[in-house]
Amino acid sequence: MRAEVGLLTRNIKIQGDDSSVETEYGSHMMMNGKKESGLVASFSYVEITKCGQPKIVGRYCSHFHMTGEMPESSVRGMAVHHSYARVLTIHGTHFLLVEKNVGYFVKGHNIFIEDGIETNNVIQDNLMISSINSLTLLQSDISVASYWITNPYNTVRRNHAAGSDFYGFWYEIKEHPDGPSATSDICPMGMPLGESRDNVAHSNVRFGLRVFKLSARKYPCIATQLHQLEDPYSYNTAIESVFDNYTLWQNEECGFLG
Repeated sequence: MRAEVGLLTRNIKIQGDDSSVETEYGSHMMMNGKKESGLVASFSYVEITKCGQPKIVGRYCSHFHMTGEMPESSVRGMAVHHSYARVLTIHGTHFLLVEKNVGYFVKGHNIFIEDGIETNNVIQDNLMISSINSLTLLQSDISVASYWITNPYNTVRRNHAAGSDFYGFWYEIKEHPDGPSATSDICPMGMPLGESRDNVAHSNVRFGLRVFKLSARKYPCIATQLHQLEDPYSYNTAIESVFDNYTLWQNEECGFLG
Protein backbone atom coordinates (compact mmCIF):
# COMPACT_ATOMS: atom_id res chain seq x y z
CA MET A 1 0.00 0.00 0.00
CA ARG A 2 1.05 3.60 -0.63
CA ALA A 3 -0.24 6.89 0.67
CA GLU A 4 0.30 10.50 -0.31
CA VAL A 5 1.14 12.74 2.65
CA GLY A 6 0.85 16.51 2.55
CA LEU A 7 1.16 19.01 5.39
CA LEU A 8 -1.89 21.30 5.49
CA THR A 9 -1.02 23.64 8.36
CA ARG A 10 0.98 26.86 8.03
CA ASN A 11 1.77 29.75 10.35
CA ILE A 12 0.02 32.25 8.06
CA LYS A 13 -3.63 31.48 7.35
CA ILE A 14 -6.19 33.07 5.01
CA GLN A 15 -9.74 31.80 5.44
CA GLY A 16 -13.43 32.47 5.25
CA ASP A 17 -15.56 32.74 8.36
CA ASP A 18 -17.82 30.18 10.03
CA SER A 19 -20.71 30.93 7.66
CA SER A 20 -18.61 30.00 4.62
CA VAL A 21 -19.11 26.29 5.18
CA GLU A 22 -22.87 26.51 4.67
CA THR A 23 -22.97 29.25 2.01
CA GLU A 24 -19.81 28.34 0.07
CA TYR A 25 -18.97 32.04 0.11
CA GLY A 26 -15.41 32.13 1.33
CA SER A 27 -12.28 34.21 1.05
CA HIS A 28 -10.63 34.84 -2.30
CA MET A 29 -7.31 36.30 -3.37
CA MET A 30 -6.76 37.91 -6.80
CA MET A 31 -3.57 39.22 -8.38
CA ASN A 32 -4.60 41.68 -11.11
CA GLY A 33 -2.33 44.00 -13.04
CA LYS A 34 0.74 43.84 -15.25
CA LYS A 35 4.45 43.48 -14.62
CA GLU A 36 4.90 46.74 -16.57
CA SER A 37 2.88 48.54 -13.88
CA GLY A 38 5.03 47.08 -11.12
CA LEU A 39 3.08 43.96 -10.22
CA VAL A 40 5.16 41.20 -8.65
CA ALA A 41 3.19 38.65 -6.64
CA SER A 42 4.89 35.86 -4.74
CA PHE A 43 3.56 34.06 -1.72
CA SER A 44 5.07 31.10 0.06
CA TYR A 45 3.91 28.62 2.68
CA VAL A 46 0.47 30.10 3.30
CA GLU A 47 -2.54 28.04 4.44
CA ILE A 48 -5.84 28.90 2.74
CA THR A 49 -9.12 27.27 3.73
CA LYS A 50 -12.86 27.87 3.45
CA CYS A 51 -12.05 29.86 0.31
CA GLY A 52 -13.66 30.52 -3.05
CA GLN A 53 -17.02 31.86 -4.19
CA PRO A 54 -18.10 29.48 -6.97
CA LYS A 55 -21.37 31.26 -7.77
CA ILE A 56 -19.44 34.45 -8.69
CA VAL A 57 -17.25 34.42 -11.80
CA GLY A 58 -13.55 34.72 -11.07
CA ARG A 59 -13.70 34.41 -7.28
CA TYR A 60 -11.27 31.59 -6.74
CA CYS A 61 -9.14 30.70 -3.72
CA SER A 62 -6.11 32.23 -5.45
CA HIS A 63 -6.16 33.77 -8.90
CA PHE A 64 -3.60 35.34 -11.23
CA HIS A 65 -5.93 37.33 -13.48
CA MET A 66 -4.69 38.69 -16.84
CA THR A 67 -1.28 39.52 -15.42
CA GLY A 68 0.79 38.82 -18.55
CA GLU A 69 4.38 37.70 -18.16
CA MET A 70 5.29 37.09 -14.51
CA PRO A 71 8.82 35.59 -14.41
CA GLU A 72 9.57 37.15 -11.01
CA SER A 73 6.38 35.81 -9.39
CA SER A 74 5.71 32.46 -7.76
CA VAL A 75 3.30 30.39 -5.69
CA ARG A 76 5.31 28.10 -3.48
CA GLY A 77 4.45 25.80 -0.59
CA MET A 78 0.80 26.88 -0.35
CA ALA A 79 -1.74 24.57 1.31
CA VAL A 80 -5.37 24.90 0.19
CA HIS A 81 -7.93 22.60 1.75
CA HIS A 82 -11.66 22.15 2.43
CA SER A 83 -12.62 24.85 -0.07
CA TYR A 84 -15.09 25.62 -2.84
CA ALA A 85 -13.41 27.01 -5.98
CA ARG A 86 -9.99 25.79 -7.12
CA VAL A 87 -6.55 25.78 -5.56
CA LEU A 88 -4.95 28.15 -8.10
CA THR A 89 -6.19 29.79 -11.30
CA ILE A 90 -3.63 30.84 -13.93
CA HIS A 91 -5.48 33.23 -16.25
CA GLY A 92 -3.82 35.26 -19.00
CA THR A 93 -0.52 34.66 -17.20
CA HIS A 94 2.84 33.40 -18.43
CA PHE A 95 6.18 32.35 -16.87
CA LEU A 96 4.67 31.83 -13.39
CA LEU A 97 6.39 29.34 -11.06
CA VAL A 98 3.99 27.05 -9.17
CA GLU A 99 5.74 24.52 -6.97
CA LYS A 100 5.45 22.40 -3.81
CA ASN A 101 1.81 23.27 -3.18
CA VAL A 102 -0.76 20.97 -1.58
CA GLY A 103 -4.48 20.87 -2.33
CA TYR A 104 -6.91 18.69 -0.41
CA PHE A 105 -10.67 18.36 -0.63
CA VAL A 106 -11.14 21.36 -2.93
CA LYS A 107 -14.02 21.66 -5.42
CA GLY A 108 -13.43 22.20 -9.13
CA HIS A 109 -10.28 21.79 -11.22
CA ASN A 110 -7.51 22.40 -8.70
CA ILE A 111 -4.56 23.76 -10.73
CA PHE A 112 -6.50 25.54 -13.48
CA ILE A 113 -5.12 27.07 -16.69
CA GLU A 114 -8.09 29.09 -17.86
CA ASP A 115 -8.31 30.60 -21.37
CA GLY A 116 -5.84 28.47 -23.32
CA ILE A 117 -3.50 31.37 -24.09
CA GLU A 118 -1.27 30.80 -21.05
CA THR A 119 2.25 29.49 -21.85
CA ASN A 120 5.67 28.94 -20.26
CA ASN A 121 4.31 28.42 -16.76
CA VAL A 122 6.20 25.91 -14.61
CA ILE A 123 4.01 23.60 -12.52
CA GLN A 124 6.19 21.22 -10.54
CA ASP A 125 6.35 19.13 -7.37
CA ASN A 126 2.72 19.77 -6.38
CA LEU A 127 0.33 17.37 -4.66
CA MET A 128 -3.43 17.47 -5.22
CA ILE A 129 -5.60 15.03 -3.26
CA SER A 130 -9.36 14.39 -3.42
CA SER A 131 -10.37 16.98 -6.01
CA ILE A 132 -14.17 17.25 -5.90
CA ASN A 133 -16.70 17.57 -8.73
CA SER A 134 -18.51 20.94 -8.77
CA LEU A 135 -21.92 21.86 -10.16
CA THR A 136 -21.44 25.61 -9.68
CA LEU A 137 -18.30 26.35 -11.69
CA LEU A 138 -17.75 25.40 -15.36
CA GLN A 139 -19.54 22.52 -17.04
CA SER A 140 -16.20 20.70 -17.26
CA ASP A 141 -15.86 20.84 -13.46
CA ILE A 142 -18.50 18.13 -13.32
CA SER A 143 -15.63 15.96 -14.59
CA VAL A 144 -13.10 17.47 -12.21
CA ALA A 145 -9.34 17.29 -12.80
CA SER A 146 -6.62 17.89 -10.27
CA TYR A 147 -4.62 19.55 -13.09
CA TRP A 148 -6.61 21.11 -15.97
CA ILE A 149 -4.37 22.27 -18.79
CA THR A 150 -5.74 24.05 -21.86
CA ASN A 151 -2.50 25.02 -23.61
CA PRO A 152 0.19 22.35 -24.04
CA TYR A 153 3.14 24.77 -24.03
CA ASN A 154 3.70 24.69 -20.27
CA THR A 155 6.01 22.67 -18.03
CA VAL A 156 4.25 20.06 -15.90
CA ARG A 157 6.64 17.79 -14.00
CA ARG A 158 6.93 15.73 -10.82
CA ASN A 159 3.36 16.42 -9.73
CA HIS A 160 1.04 13.97 -7.98
CA ALA A 161 -2.73 13.58 -8.26
CA ALA A 162 -4.58 11.15 -6.01
CA GLY A 163 -8.20 10.40 -5.24
CA SER A 164 -9.85 12.83 -7.66
CA ASP A 165 -13.56 12.40 -8.36
CA PHE A 166 -12.70 12.11 -12.07
CA TYR A 167 -9.30 12.94 -13.64
CA GLY A 168 -5.80 13.31 -12.30
CA PHE A 169 -4.30 15.21 -15.26
CA TRP A 170 -6.51 16.49 -18.06
CA TYR A 171 -4.97 18.11 -21.11
CA GLU A 172 -8.18 19.56 -22.55
CA ILE A 173 -6.55 21.55 -25.31
CA LYS A 174 -8.58 24.38 -26.81
CA GLU A 175 -8.89 25.09 -30.51
CA HIS A 176 -8.45 28.82 -29.81
CA PRO A 177 -8.13 30.80 -26.57
CA ASP A 178 -11.48 32.02 -25.28
CA GLY A 179 -12.80 34.35 -22.60
CA PRO A 180 -10.99 37.69 -22.26
CA SER A 181 -8.06 36.16 -24.19
CA ALA A 182 -10.15 35.16 -27.21
CA THR A 183 -8.28 35.18 -30.51
CA SER A 184 -8.26 33.05 -33.65
CA ASP A 185 -4.55 33.77 -34.24
CA ILE A 186 -3.39 31.28 -31.58
CA CYS A 187 -4.17 27.57 -31.91
CA PRO A 188 -3.26 25.53 -28.82
CA MET A 189 -4.32 22.23 -30.43
CA GLY A 190 -1.49 22.61 -32.92
CA MET A 191 1.15 23.93 -30.53
CA PRO A 192 4.04 21.78 -29.29
CA LEU A 193 3.88 20.09 -25.93
CA GLY A 194 6.11 21.60 -23.28
CA GLU A 195 7.86 19.42 -20.75
CA SER A 196 5.43 16.87 -19.32
CA ARG A 197 7.18 14.18 -17.31
CA ASP A 198 7.59 12.28 -14.05
CA ASN A 199 3.99 12.88 -12.97
CA VAL A 200 2.02 10.40 -10.86
CA ALA A 201 -1.74 9.79 -10.84
CA HIS A 202 -3.40 7.08 -8.81
CA SER A 203 -6.62 6.14 -7.03
CA ASN A 204 -8.68 8.54 -9.18
CA VAL A 205 -12.30 7.58 -9.78
CA ARG A 206 -12.00 7.64 -13.60
CA PHE A 207 -8.67 8.35 -15.34
CA GLY A 208 -5.11 9.15 -14.40
CA LEU A 209 -4.19 11.10 -17.55
CA ARG A 210 -6.45 12.24 -20.38
CA VAL A 211 -5.17 14.00 -23.50
CA PHE A 212 -7.90 15.53 -25.66
CA LYS A 213 -7.27 17.03 -29.11
CA LEU A 214 -3.55 17.62 -29.29
CA SER A 215 -1.99 17.42 -32.77
CA ALA A 216 1.18 19.52 -32.67
CA ARG A 217 2.50 20.63 -36.05
CA LYS A 218 4.97 23.00 -37.68
CA TYR A 219 2.32 25.66 -38.34
CA PRO A 220 -0.16 25.37 -35.44
CA CYS A 221 -2.99 27.32 -37.07
CA ILE A 222 -2.88 25.63 -40.48
CA ALA A 223 -4.94 22.47 -40.42
CA THR A 224 -3.28 19.34 -41.78
CA GLN A 225 -6.44 18.45 -43.67
CA LEU A 226 -5.48 20.70 -46.59
CA HIS A 227 -7.20 18.38 -49.02
CA GLN A 228 -6.03 20.37 -52.02
CA LEU A 229 -2.46 19.24 -51.32
CA GLU A 230 -1.39 15.76 -52.30
CA ASP A 231 0.54 15.34 -49.06
CA PRO A 232 -0.53 18.00 -46.53
CA TYR A 233 1.68 16.52 -43.78
CA SER A 234 4.84 17.22 -45.77
CA TYR A 235 3.86 20.90 -45.81
CA ASN A 236 2.75 21.09 -42.17
CA THR A 237 4.93 18.53 -40.43
CA ALA A 238 3.60 16.82 -37.33
CA ILE A 239 5.57 17.31 -34.10
CA GLU A 240 5.89 14.47 -31.62
CA SER A 241 4.30 15.03 -28.19
CA VAL A 242 6.04 13.05 -25.45
CA PHE A 243 4.43 12.42 -22.07
CA ASP A 244 7.50 11.02 -20.37
CA ASN A 245 7.77 8.64 -17.42
CA TYR A 246 4.24 8.97 -16.03
CA THR A 247 3.25 6.54 -13.27
CA LEU A 248 -0.46 5.73 -13.49
CA TRP A 249 -1.91 3.09 -11.22
CA GLN A 250 -5.15 2.00 -9.57
CA ASN A 251 -7.30 4.52 -11.45
CA GLU A 252 -10.74 2.92 -11.50
CA GLU A 253 -11.46 3.17 -15.25
CA CYS A 254 -8.01 3.37 -16.85
CA GLY A 255 -4.64 5.00 -16.44
CA PHE A 256 -4.48 6.82 -19.78
CA LEU A 257 -7.14 7.98 -22.24
CA GLY A 258 -6.10 9.70 -25.47
